Amino acid sequence: MTQTTITIPCEAALLPKPGDLTNIFNQINNSIATLELQGLPDEAQKIRDILGGIKDTLGNYPISISDPVFATLEIPEVEWEKRINAMIEEYHLFVQAKFLEIINTVIPISFAIPVPPFGINVDIVKLFSEPEYKSTIKSQFIDELETFYPMLPDIYKSFDGTYGIESPDMKAEAIWEYVITQLNKGALGIIHGLFGDLISKFDTIWEALGLPSLPTLTELNVEGLINSTIESLEEQIKSAPDDLKDELRKQAISQLESLNIAGFSVLDLIGGEPNDFVESLERKMDRFKRRLKNFGEEWPKYLIQEWMQKVQAFFNAIGLGSIIEWITFTFCDFLKLIGFPTSISVSNVLDII
Repeated sequence: MTQTTITIPCEAALLPKPGDLTNIFNQINNSIATLELQGLPDEAQKIRDILGGIKDTLGNYPISISDPVFATLEIPEVEWEKRINAMIEEYHLFVQAKFLEIINTVIPISFAIPVPPFGINVDIVKLFSEPEYKSTIKSQFIDELETFYPMLPDIYKSFDGTYGIESPDMKAEAIWEYVITQLNKGALGIIHGLFGDLISKFDTIWEALGLPSLPTLTELNVEGLINSTIESLEEQIKSAPDDLKDELRKQAISQLESLNIAGFSVLDLIGGEPNDFVESLERKMDRFKRRLKNFGEEWPKYLIQEWMQKVQAFFNAIGLGSIIEWITFTFCDFLKLIGFPTSISVSNVLDII
């Protein structure tokens, strides 16, 4: 049996894209079905075991994904895409948690971040360090799905039937995706305010160094842009006869594909068109919306990190030199830290993928 080594992409970027990783795991998952169709169930199981081993190695990561991912569904391709997207979102949150931990040595702060409109606060340091804390928080949303899901902004409401599929499991994941997005947004707001406080506290040092001013937080208003683009079409979809719904759904997806945010198209942000084996309009719309809204939160953080690189002398001067290693901490660094493999050796896959 041919042994093939697949190199896993490790993007050394502050703004990672999910496309390459998603495609690799799509191919690996799709090869399982192909092997079974070829009458090679043992080889298919070996690949399942490899994927299971990766999941076990990651342990608590990604922290925002349940195990199993869906309580009543088993769609490996979708599950791995969810994991990859979650790791990207958690990479951004992890870096911000490190910033807060280090700043806390100079200015005492709380790590608890509010998640409106749910009325809860989440400690982002405990979220990464205490697995049981995540379980406690997430169980609230699963137990009260029909309470929390209607509270989501429309942009987060995927798999509610608008594009052909309704799934309680995926609704539960949508709630947690929203929570992580709000934690990223809230953490950045706190960090930005703390940088202002540090500049005021050490104003003599700051002025002597002659460094660039703290930039204002950029607001891309991605949600407003998406809503203005497809809101009317989605209302039409909900009320249209069944024989017209698919055409309207395709129009809505086409409208999103044409959007440009900060010079990027949605496919730029994804990293190209994923090679889906399991295709659905609902999944495609969920992917587009998720990537656009996440980029809306990632871009301001990226601009602040660019500024942080320019003012490293200030951090060193006020005793926060340890923050510098996290300014340029890339997604690839994060993957290595959590134990994500750099390659996978599988049997009989060369001719399949």
